[in-house]
Amino acid sequence: MLCFLAATIVWLALNGALALRDADLDAGSSGGSRSWSGDYVAALSSRPLASEVRLWRWGPLRRLANSIAGPPRVGLQVGHLDAAEQPEELAALRTSTGGHFDGVDEVDVNLEVAVRVASLLERRGLEVDVLPATVPPGYRADLMLSLHVDASEDEERRGYKSAHFRPLRNVKEPLLKLSVDRVMLSTGLPDDDRNVSGNMLEYYAFNHRRYRHSVSRSTPALLVEMGYLSNAADRVLLSDPDVFAVALAKGVVDYLRAIGRLP
Repeated sequence: MLCFLAATIVWLALNGALALRDADLDAGSSGGSRSWSGDYVAALSSRPLASEVRLWRWGPLRRLANSIAGPPRVGLQVGHLDAAEQPEELAALRTSTGGHFDGVDEVDVNLEVAVRVASLLERRGLEVDVLPATVPPGYRADLMLSLHVDASEDEERRGYKSAHFRPLRNVKEPLLKLSVDRVMLSTGLPDDDRNVSGNMLEYYAFNHRRYRHSVSRSTPALLVEMGYLSNAADRVLLSDPDVFAVALAKGVVDYLRAIGRLP
């Protein structure tokens, strides 16, 4: 009993310290001269996130925290899957069925990759939720990826891009983006960051202030566009879902290791 009480006190103290730190960061995003500009996000990635990583990597405390939290949980949202079943607050998206090109539907590619990523992560002992376009209200996990494929009238446009919500919802999202971007760009896709759209930066499933059916603010979330169906070179890559599944699974594992949720 005494050991349990001691562990509980340590856990509460740790959470209190993290809450105070995050509150200070949130205050910096909502007043005064600080803003979530590119420079500030870059500084955030190199300073507060680095201190968080050092804290969680202290062995005994990390093992205690992980034993209480249980296995890491990952959400994989399949872009546009079952869009017709969106709730009333998202009724405008019921006809959003995703991109199409040359007989291939985006949603089918998204689902195939998601299923394979889930299988790879479950083999490592992670818990994985494969979610449709509708996210459960206040969904919580160690992270969530929303998987999509793009299409364009410009058949020369190609490449990979990703985005978390703007303004930043929590301090872990830049690290999640960095971890996933690194491995996805290793697939041979060029960087298409210049074509990140406003819809990506304000993605409905991450907009916890406007919609009930969205991921919790505390859950790092990233929207991933895995290339263009409309580009011949990207289609070659997309024809092999394992290329993306292996990369995404590695990005997830790299991120969970960086925050101390995996050894």
